[in-house]
Amino acid sequence: MSGNADLESKTIEALRYYREALATVENLEREEASAHRALRSMLPDLGCALLEEGAPSLKRSLFEIGSVAVSRSDEAWTALSEATAKLDSARLTLAALEQQLGYIPGVSIAAGDPA
Repeated sequence: MSGNADLESKTIEALRYYREALATVENLEREEASAHRALRSMLPDLGCALLEEGAPSLKRSLFEIGSVAVSRSDEAWTALSEATAKLDSARLTLAALEQQLGYIPGVSIAAGDPA
């Protein structure tokens, strides 16, 4: 019985880690989407500035803003990739523990699922 208690403890910890990793991925997905929208929204202004002859300071400013937006998107994408790898690792760990234990402690079986 002590073996099951130890497995339950490890499974509960793995579930907590999985939930934290999932929340991180969800937050980073929103952050990356926001950075992507910011970049896309400024592209028309940048296109217009490139076609116009004057206002080099406006062009420079738009390029700087664009560079920051690209950098923000790249950073969010990198963080999202790393967080997704952690989420996948947590999922595999949780699945292995569930298979050993036969259930996930504290998670009830949905009505209609075979027991």
